[in-house]
This record gives sequence, C-alpha cells and structure tokens, in this order.
Amino acid sequence: MLPPCALLLLLHAARAAERSEAPAPANASWGNLSLSDWPRLVGRGRPGAESQQPAAKALLALAYACTIVCSLFGNVLVCHVVFKDRRMHSATSLFLVNLAVADIMITLLNTPFTLVRFVNSTWVFGKGMCHISRFAQYCSLHVSALTLTAIAVDRHQVIMHPLKPRLSVTKGIIYITVIWIMAAFFSLPHAICQKLFTFKYSKDIVRSLCLPDFPEPADLFWKYLDLATFILLYVLPLLIISVAYTRVAKKLWLCSTIGDVTTEQYLALRRKKKKTIKMLMLVVVLFALCWFPLNCYVLLLSSKVIHTNNALYFAFHCFAMSSTCYNPFIYCWLNENFRIELKALLSMCQRPRKPQKDRAPSPVPTFRVAWSEKNNGQRALPATKLLPSSQLWSGKTDLSSVEPIVAVS
Repeated sequence: MLPPCALLLLLHAARAAERSEAPAPANASWGNLSLSDWPRLVGRGRPGAESQQPAAKALLALAYACTIVCSLFGNVLVCHVVFKDRRMHSATSLFLVNLAVADIMITLLNTPFTLVRFVNSTWVFGKGMCHISRFAQYCSLHVSALTLTAIAVDRHQVIMHPLKPRLSVTKGIIYITVIWIMAAFFSLPHAICQKLFTFKYSKDIVRSLCLPDFPEPADLFWKYLDLATFILLYVLPLLIISVAYTRVAKKLWLCSTIGDVTTEQYLALRRKKKKTIKMLMLVVVLFALCWFPLNCYVLLLSSKVIHTNNALYFAFHCFAMSSTCYNPFIYCWLNENFRIELKALLSMCQRPRKPQKDRAPSPVPTFRVAWSEKNNGQRALPATKLLPSSQLWSGKTDLSSVEPIVAVS
C-alpha cells in the first residue's frame, strides 16, 4: 500500500530515472505521448541510454508490488466476507463487492503492465494487452465513481426516508449491471484509440510503444474526450456524493426526533448509522484524492497546457493505483463484521496445536449439591463454583479453600 507521503519520494525517484534516459523532444515521453510524436523519437537514442538508476527502479517496483499484494489480499477478503456472512447480503454490501471487483480488475490488468513499461521503456505485451490495459484503467475508474455514487444515493434514501422500502438485492444487481455497461461505454473510446507501433530507436535498440491514436482532428478529439470523461465521470459523481452525504450528515448530527423507539434504541441506531456514514465518506475522500492528480494531469496534457513528463505520469499513476488497497483496511477499521471474519480467516491459517498424548485428562471431580443450614433452605452454590479453575481441572482439592457444607436429610 502506498501512503500519500510516498508520492514525493516516487516523484523524486522518477525524475532521477528520467534524467538518465535518452534525450527526447520536450513534449514527448514514453508513458503518454501521442502517435504523432513518435517519428521525432527515432534516431534520438544513443547506445547505453536505456540504463536507469537502480534505486529509482527499485523504489517504484517496491511501491507497485506493495500496492498489488495489498489490493489483491484486501479486496478478495472483502468479497469473501460479504458472501460468507448472510447478515451482509444487502444492496450496499453488493456495491462494496463491486468496488472490490473493480479494484481487482485494475490491479491485475493495468498496474503490472505500467510498471514493466516504466522499467523497460517499451511495451512488451503485444497489441491485445495494449487495448485491454487501457480499457481496464478507465473502466475501473468509472465503475468505482459510479458505484460510490450509487452507495451515496442509497444511504440518502434510507436515512432521509426511513419508511420507504429499502433497495433490494435484485435491484442492486440491476444497478451494478447498468454501472458496468455505462463504464464500458465510456471506456471503449480510450481503449479503441490505442495503437501499438514498433520502431528502431537506435542502432541496437528496438522499441514498441502503446500510444493513443485519435481520429482527426486528433487534438480536439483527445481534448474533448478527456474533458467529458473528467466532468461526467469524476466531477459530477463527486458533486452528487457530496450533496447526498451533506444532507445525511445534517440529519444524523442535528435531528433529535426519537419516534416510537426507546431512547437507548434510538441512540444505538444513530451511532451505527454515523459510523457507517463516516466509513463511506472516508472511502469517497480517499478515492477522490488518489485519482485527482492523475485526472488533472491527463486533462491538462490533452489540452496542451503542459508538456508530457514521465516523472509526473508514473508518480501520479502509482498514487492513483494505491487507492485500490485502502478500502479493505477502512472496512476492517470501522466495521465489526469484517474484523471478526478477518480474525477467523487468520486463525484458520495458523498451525493447530498438537494434542498432548502422553498425559491422560484427569476426571473432573463431581460434587453433590447440598442444602446449606445457614441459608435457611436456599440453594447453595455447587462446589465446582467454589474451586479455582486450576484445582478443578487438575483433580486436586485444597480443603482449606472449600467452605464447609452441612447436608441435611
């Protein structure tokens, strides 16, 4: 998992790696240039220019590796907990599983390929993965944004209109299907407009680049596609989420109507709702913060406001990918069911203790429940309750610790 403070370290390392690369035009980089830029790169390289600083490679590889491992483990755990615990079979839990699936998709189909592209300065996965990796990045982003919006709207309806029927699991599945269709529709232009091109970079070096190739006018198409994506699938969902959670928070924190329930029941229910809203709001805030730098960078790049820069691209991309591993830790922190299931899963992985075969278990001494004279006919506690546990299971009795019981006929 990549903490936010590591972004500066990655930025410094990426810049160090970029300074050691071959010289290129000011507006071209290996990470995100367009197809119209590649002819200017041919012949620019020099033998030995491929080497990058080992420390930069190691730092970025470590950051990506930690992100991949934490994301896969945490999101698979989320799916396991939701499907195993029948109490969590609800529309909201399905939305959380949908978030986990989107994170798993981008972790498997985009993050490793971006890392290899940075380390090797070339694309080695073929034409098919060139399109799939791009599709996975945008589709996962759109699915996450739309799912968080659906969760916010659902929580708004439940808390603001508690007497209306809640969203059923069947409708939740329908909404998730619609979310994936919308995300795929908006992601296809980015995936289709990719082209794999192989050229001779220098005398001894051949490179393959997976580059965007938009139809003419390419600059305007690229600019308005990224602008529409940024507004419709990032800004607008976050605006809806902010309005929904603001109204919900205002009702939960300021409303004091009890209704037909007792004060204790009302306070317990409100505490539970507040904790759930805090958890969901934290998920949204982290998602928005992690993806904001990369989204702004791509938007400014397509608008020709800035020039491409490998350092910024890979640092922002790694920071955005780190969002895939935060949610499971938030759930375990603020949700008791996730903590219980995590402990149970970890206990199953532990080696069971070997039974002691050389020692037979001592029989538990039996005692007759007698009536005590001093209690005026009231039942006395069984003798087993009067013995320390160490004496009870060892079969030994310390007479000095047992109060005399006089039995009567």
